Formats: sequence, C-alpha cells, structure tokens
Amino acid sequence: MLLPAVTCISQVKLYRGDSTFDSDIAYTIENGFVYHGNSTFSRKVLFTVSDNKVYLGQSTSSFDCLYSFTDKSVYRGESHFISDLIYTIEDGKVYRGNSTFSTNCVLTLDDTRLYMGDSTFSSDLIMTISGTDTVLSLALLACIAGPY
Repeated sequence: MLLPAVTCISQVKLYRGDSTFDSDIAYTIENGFVYHGNSTFSRKVLFTVSDNKVYLGQSTSSFDCLYSFTDKSVYRGESHFISDLIYTIEDGKVYRGNSTFSTNCVLTLDDTRLYMGDSTFSSDLIMTISGTDTVLSLALLACIAGPY
C-alpha cells in the first residue's frame, strides 16, 4: 500500500517494468537508504532519505541535499520556494512544475505500478513496487524515478 508520507520504510523494491524477478530490481529502499539494485548484493548507497529530504549518497549534509518534498510537492535542494518547485503531486500523478495539466504529467501511480506520463498502458510501465507494510510517498518515487 502506498501512502502520501514516508513514516517508516522497512524494505521496498522497485523492479524494472512489470517484473518481480530479483535480477530486475532497479532500486531497494531500506531504513532510509536507497540502493542500486538488490541491497543484499549491492551495498552502494545512491541516496539517503531523512526528514522528507533526499541526499546524495550516504550523507545528510545540506550540501548534499538534492530534493525536499511534501505529500504535494518536490523542490530542488532544501528550498520550498515556488521558483525551485520541480514537481506537483495530485491524485496519484506527478506533474512538472506548478501545473496539473495532463500535458505536464510525467508519472502516474496505479496501485503498485509506476507509469511514464499520463498513462496506465503496459507499454508505459516503468516500475513495479513491492514491499511488506510499505509506507512510501509518490513524491519520493518521483525523486528516485524522475526526472522525465
């Protein structure tokens, strides 16, 4: 189940396309760390997620902050200024900038599947999400899967 806020992330796996094979794991999110591939095999931390911010690598320094997010917005760095707004989140969709027009839709979430653009066609499927007791935000998914 996907919810609007990140409160506790035990382990979430993001698979390429509609696969759920271990060989197709694109990212693993575990205890606030985002790993490339399966965290069992790759211990390389791509991002650290802490206090609704995404940091580069295994850091929580403000110098390494890539994105700040709420349940409705994603901003560049630690900013919350409209000029630094990257994405707007509404009704399971991610829009570029401060828009909710379908032409600006870059990602669509349908249950546990993430699609490119304003689509739920199988040909536009980017990732399948799995994890037990998953509490994960669409804004965080946009930070990891975007930009498009």
